Amino acid sequence: MLTTRLTSSEEKKLTEYCEKNGLSKSQVVKEALTQYLTKKSEVSAYESGQDLFGAASSNDTDRSTTYKKRLKKMLNEKHSH
Repeated sequence: MLTTRLTSSEEKKLTEYCEKNGLSKSQVVKEALTQYLTKKSEVSAYESGQDLFGAASSNDTDRSTTYKKRLKKMLNEKHSH
């Protein structure tokens, strides 16, 4: 069993919602808690692929921040005789 305290405005909103939808307060709180816990336990897309991001096959973890420097170097090597 769980007891929780609601502000008067929360209590009023919950009561109105329950009356409008023909539900008990317990039903609404249980459903809301189930949805909250399900959402919190889901893994984000980033977390799912986190091990795939970054270095890739090159093992360079800073490729996106050093591309200009690398491009200049490649062009200088190509066009310097």
